[in-house]
Amino acid sequence: MSLRLRETYQVQFDSIDFAGKMSLNGICNYMQIIAAHHASNLGFNYYKNSTMPEYYWILSRVKYVIDTYPTWEDKIQIETYPGGCEKLFAVRLFDICDIEGKKLGYIIGDYILMDAAKKRPARIKGNTGSLAFLDFPYEGESLPKLKVPRKGESYEVLNRERRKAYYSEMDLNGHMNNAHYVRWTLDMLPLELLKEKEVSSLEINYNTSITYGTEVEIILTLDERDGYMVYGNSLDGETNYFAARVCLR
Repeated sequence: MSLRLRETYQVQFDSIDFAGKMSLNGICNYMQIIAAHHASNLGFNYYKNSTMPEYYWILSRVKYVIDTYPTWEDKIQIETYPGGCEKLFAVRLFDICDIEGKKLGYIIGDYILMDAAKKRPARIKGNTGSLAFLDFPYEGESLPKLKVPRKGESYEVLNRERRKAYYSEMDLNGHMNNAHYVRWTLDMLPLELLKEKEVSSLEINYNTSITYGTEVEIILTLDERDGYMVYGNSLDGETNYFAARVCLR
């Protein structure tokens, strides 16, 4: 059995942005599709007829690096494969190429296997059965924990908005789907800026699940190194739901 899966997609109209290029939301959607197909092939996709099983996967951290964006009706290939284990994370890797095989970008995803009954992470290392495919050390680029300002810590705010999570944004776990965090993050950047530059990379830490009806204060600020940081916090500032780092070129 191959540990790699490659699928071909044609960029549809609903996956492009105002500039006619494929959006990161669209890339995220294809990432989720091929990841589910691949997990099913290897025997550890735990969703069966929408019934909650013993375990389920959550995406904890992710990094998108896009060198060249495809455009409407372009055909792209996405190949996914296990990267190994890093602490509690099962690392999944994705390579994005054009139809001729030229690499357009890549994605690194850190996933956690959750015990549905105990509602806490389950260990992958030492697991038997189908999960044995994942039990080897990860040796690639690690995704860091993004720094989140403490409550009361001062920093320059470039933009601040409030959003509410609606039912159309929920997944089978009752949490907001990963692609909507991407959208919420990039919506904080001014259109005028995105007309001049494009996103070269996006990192997201999913720190606390956003559920239906949750109101979130989203804050845009400059990154200490370069680019921008986006934080999604509870209205009282006590909980950070997500942190994201965006770099432009």
